[in-house]
Amino acid sequence: MSERSWKDKVVGWREAGLSYGQIVEKCYEIGKKVSKSQVYRILHKTFDTRRPYTPSTIVDKRMIKPIFDYIFESYMEDSQKKVSDLVKEIRDEFGESLSRSVVKKIRKEQCLEKGGVRYGHSVRLANRPPRLSFCDHHLGLGTMFVNHCFTDESMVQSGVRRRFVYVLKGDNSRRVKPRFKHPPSLMIWGGISWEGATPLVILRRGVTVDGGMYQKMIHKAYLKWAE
Repeated sequence: MSERSWKDKVVGWREAGLSYGQIVEKCYEIGKKVSKSQVYRILHKTFDTRRPYTPSTIVDKRMIKPIFDYIFESYMEDSQKKVSDLVKEIRDEFGESLSRSVVKKIRKEQCLEKGGVRYGHSVRLANRPPRLSFCDHHLGLGTMFVNHCFTDESMVQSGVRRRFVYVLKGDNSRRVKPRFKHPPSLMIWGGISWEGATPLVILRRGVTVDGGMYQKMIHKAYLKWAE
């Protein structure tokens, strides 16, 4: 028998008019050895309730509930809402100047939890171990790449790319964010060496980077810089 069920029975027996001694005997019958003082504590146990958070920085106390509701609805609409944006919107909408920490406390008070964004696919990690092994090897040797220039390219696309969301506990569906199939994007190429960074090359989406294009990039950005 669970702790809750037998203690519920104790409350029921007391409400039925049984004395403490009779309740102790009833507990013996169900395998629970208790004293009269324990029965008393069960019957008179009080539960402390935490006072709701009330920001003292809100001057007009009539605005507390509307501001709480506004923050909650904002995260229901956009789970990646920036705190700095909320601070500005609350000042414009309600005339109250709240700090970022106060907004975060209000968010927490309304059971909005921090969770990582999911995009519905896994990231391929096959290339990470070889690269890490290469770096560890040369760090161990004390290799100094004074005559090398390391180049790489990266795609940069538009849209919200924040790592976290704030949702109600268990609401995993709102952690999954959509991605556009063909978002506006640019490819940025650059290099870095002991001497510093090369100029950047920026290419629009759809440009084919074949041998000829890569040679143009090298001549335009790297060779002039290396001279």
